[in-house]
Amino acid sequence: MKKLTFLSVIALLVFSLILSGCVPTKNKSSNNNSSGNEDGDGPIEVTIFTPKLGSDDDFSHNEFTKEMEEKLNIKIKWEYANQDAAQEKRSLSLASGDYPDAFWLVTWIDPITKVEAQKYGKEGVLLPLNDLIKEHAPNIQKAMEDVSYLEAGITAPDGNIYGLPLLGECYHCAKYGKMWLNTDWLDKLGLEMPTTTEEFADVLRAFKNEDPNGNGKADEVPLSGESKSFENDVMTFLMNPFLPNNGKDFINVKDGKLTLAAMQPEWKDGLEYMHSLYEEGLLDQGAFTQNAEAYKQLGTPDGEQILGAGAALHPAVFADLQSEYSKSYEVVPPLEGPDGEQFTPTNYGYVNNFAFAITDKAKGKKAEALIKLADYFYTEEGALTATYGKEGVNWKEGGSDDIDLTGEQAKYVPIRHDEDEDVEQYGWGERGPLLQTREFRDSIGTSTEELSPEGYERRLYNATLKYDGFEPKESFNAEAAWVSPEEAEELNLIQLNIINYVKENSVQFITGSKDIEKEWDNYIKGFDPLQVDRYLEIYQKAYDIDKE
Repeated sequence: MKKLTFLSVIALLVFSLILSGCVPTKNKSSNNNSSGNEDGDGPIEVTIFTPKLGSDDDFSHNEFTKEMEEKLNIKIKWEYANQDAAQEKRSLSLASGDYPDAFWLVTWIDPITKVEAQKYGKEGVLLPLNDLIKEHAPNIQKAMEDVSYLEAGITAPDGNIYGLPLLGECYHCAKYGKMWLNTDWLDKLGLEMPTTTEEFADVLRAFKNEDPNGNGKADEVPLSGESKSFENDVMTFLMNPFLPNNGKDFINVKDGKLTLAAMQPEWKDGLEYMHSLYEEGLLDQGAFTQNAEAYKQLGTPDGEQILGAGAALHPAVFADLQSEYSKSYEVVPPLEGPDGEQFTPTNYGYVNNFAFAITDKAKGKKAEALIKLADYFYTEEGALTATYGKEGVNWKEGGSDDIDLTGEQAKYVPIRHDEDEDVEQYGWGERGPLLQTREFRDSIGTSTEELSPEGYERRLYNATLKYDGFEPKESFNAEAAWVSPEEAEELNLIQLNIINYVKENSVQFITGSKDIEKEWDNYIKGFDPLQVDRYLEIYQKAYDIDKE
């Protein structure tokens, strides 16, 4: 199954500043009451903008498009932009006033941020969806009742809903601060899976000194990562035995009050631990400099296996699934720190941005038709269509031998095709408004051979179970915060400076280019001109609003 990747709040806020009822589900009858265009003559014509992910992304001749047009009595005119130009085209269209009736976006390319939703909602460019949902979208309404955080997550501070998300409750994606350890080497050296920071250091020491790959060379790299992504950064995992670290904005919550984790004494303890690993040659310098491609080469070399442990959302980040080396790595449960602390960050339970919005170009029956179209994708059939494709061609109902991720009989099973088999595209893929609850995702049949590419989702699911229960009692997700457009510009600059300062100094402390004992006080003083108080004040306001 495809994984969702979330954009950083910084990139989204920078971009925002540049920009200064019901379709019938299976076995249900339709309550569609729209007919004709605005004048009552023929289909209602609607214009939808969407990014193009490949050369075959032409939905005009797609069988699914025709089915939706017939059900809703609409005619869709698609506007496209190649994915590398999607942000620019959407920006220019909004700036010029020449924008479509609706946006149907890809979350990991160009979502509508919460800042944008407020800005263009206030200007009247984006229509409030509240009444449209109540009158024409029973499935969206039901989702707002069933998913505890959805309604609050999509409702702006002014009470209006300006967009709908692709809500993908990917269980393994949500627990992103993971570490993967070479258990073939563990077995060879007669070691156990480490449970504490001290035991983890002992394992890495053995990997470095005891030639676990057996080639007679000291070429093993005990631990590495890739710091360009917080999901693959060694600091995200290794700081959590000392205090909660989400790896992104470095904000923690205690008793309802936001604090900056990177200014706390426990942060210093974590840096000292990582420095000790680095000083012994247990932590690879490349973890702070290499890109994703170099990391992949480290984990999937042409010769002997050399990587002992890798920080990553999942092992395919550094070890190709087609390689035998990939099978060696098992997840390390959250480590216990010297003071008994043991945390893992999570992205679960938040709405970060929006993949669908209706503009003021669409009113009356146009708006009704568009919300009904969106409503279809908040059904189980809509989720199946978007995720897999057509029933009988791309997916089928599960049988007694089909097992879902929870170990029960699968509700649905993907139908796999050979790579060279010509299967016509059906559906629009995982874009636009979509409801993929954890219950839905867990119900999909997956191979029970965890180490096969077909069983990879099960492998990740079972690995993530080991991270359950270690989430901080209180947490804050800056990406999901409702920050006003007026404060966004100020916040963006403050946040960028703070994050860069924390990352640069943390790496310097870990690698020893700065002496943490001598320089820690100066490091703390260095926050004075960075407006940490204002940074926390803005987000505290957003946090308090969310809790009301």
